[in-house]
Amino acid sequence: MPTVTEISDRYVTEVADLDPVRGERWGVKSDGTRLTDYSPEGYEALRGLLARTLAAVTAATPADEPERLGQGFLADWVGGELDVLESGERERMLSIIVGAPASTRSVFDLMDRSTPEAWDTIRARLLAVPKAMGGYRESLEAGIENGRPGARRQAIAVAEQCATWVGNGEGGWFGTFVAGAGDGPQRSNLDDAARTAANAYGELATWLQKDYAPRATETDASGDERYRVWARYLLGTDLDLDEAYAWGWDELARLEAEKAIECARIVPGAAFEEVRELLIGDPNRSIHGVDAYREWLQYLTDEAIAGLDGRQFDIPASIRRCEVHIPPEGSAAAAYYTPPSEDLKRPGQTWFPTIGRKSFPTWDDVSTVYHEAVPGHHLQGATIRLVPLTRAHKLGFNSAHGEGWALYSERLMDELGWYRTPETRLGFLCAHALRAARIVVDIGLHTGRTIPSGWPGAGDVWTYDGAIDYMVRSGGMERASAESEVLRYLSWPSQATAYKLGERTWLAGREAARAAAAADGRELDLKAWHARALALGPLGLDRLGTELARA
Repeated sequence: MPTVTEISDRYVTEVADLDPVRGERWGVKSDGTRLTDYSPEGYEALRGLLARTLAAVTAATPADEPERLGQGFLADWVGGELDVLESGERERMLSIIVGAPASTRSVFDLMDRSTPEAWDTIRARLLAVPKAMGGYRESLEAGIENGRPGARRQAIAVAEQCATWVGNGEGGWFGTFVAGAGDGPQRSNLDDAARTAANAYGELATWLQKDYAPRATETDASGDERYRVWARYLLGTDLDLDEAYAWGWDELARLEAEKAIECARIVPGAAFEEVRELLIGDPNRSIHGVDAYREWLQYLTDEAIAGLDGRQFDIPASIRRCEVHIPPEGSAAAAYYTPPSEDLKRPGQTWFPTIGRKSFPTWDDVSTVYHEAVPGHHLQGATIRLVPLTRAHKLGFNSAHGEGWALYSERLMDELGWYRTPETRLGFLCAHALRAARIVVDIGLHTGRTIPSGWPGAGDVWTYDGAIDYMVRSGGMERASAESEVLRYLSWPSQATAYKLGERTWLAGREAARAAAAADGRELDLKAWHARALALGPLGLDRLGTELARA
């Protein structure tokens, strides 16, 4: 019988072969000329792999602690994805952040571009785009035939995203991308390949707009049953929707009260909306120009690494580099992180969309840097690459674990005094209020729960526009960003709850560790606890809560 370690290693290798886009994101060496098969046949092959892996890892006997942790993680991970596939969710997956078009386009951001041979690989992968998008279209058609249409609103959003990348008919984003190869002998072939990829995106955009959207459903919501399927996969728990919804409102109320206190420090007597307009509109409180914005974000990232290393964390030299990048127009509005490659040769990278802006208020991005880089996603994700865990456990991700840690990291930086002005601390509070609002908006929109008394719209069922209003009001974001946020929630049920519910589990684990230390007559060594907790690797909420209590 194979060991947990062998099953884990084989799973990573086979998934990277079946799903090269995922493999590239993991930084696993595979055939870089290929793209993922998003057709029904491709998903059936993935389903078979997930089922075989689940059966094998469940039957295995762990030989040591890394195998014990790795067995639990892998069983939850593949079991959750298997449930999503078998419930037909991939047949209606339309998303500007995790859908096949967005995932395929962004894979090129991660590819090596340093040699002529690397550009040959890129050219081959560009030529594979039509087949990948054609397979995705087949799956969406199967969803229509099987009575699982996607939402019309999402179809239009993805079509518009694809059209943005198509550009002016000369290759669009893909043409701009291959221009990085210079004017050597490869350029003509690369330009042809870029136009081939762009044309495939253009055809998909037209089909989504004119053919699919009229057959799509006007219903955005998933309903309770589908929502719970996604929650088991993304959060690693059987979510109590009523408890989570009620807790989200309580947490939002707490944060709104703290926001009011911080607003009074900036403009005494002013409401949040007035303070927000000042912080957004005052040119002296903004960074001007995309290049200057990226440089400022890189400075904040480097400052946090230098300031925390040796004090709150011991950060190995191999992961002290985290690069800041600006993704192309058409990307979703939220910042995101891509982890280092398996061999750490490709560094961790954070991506901050500009969505057409040229001026960038600084008050609300500081906490986002800590969330995405250090001590957030980069410290967590890169550290996991270095600890003794099984291969899938090192490379895997659970939304509630990862996003919960990143939100905990924002709070930790507040506890350590890193928000040095009322403006940046208000930004931190808005970031947390946004995540609390995500819980109530996401559950409310998807499951039809009503807005409770004491809040705007009390007694009403959630609407798309009403949800955007809540995101603007709670998070202080601009309306275009808030709309992108709500589109994201509707395309990815339960993921938006991962942040606050995950943070709640991390905080409960820390308090349990403090209580245990106090019972022994000592103070908790927080630096040591962080090291032990991160070494657990990604775990769903149920397993994470149990393991943190032991850390």
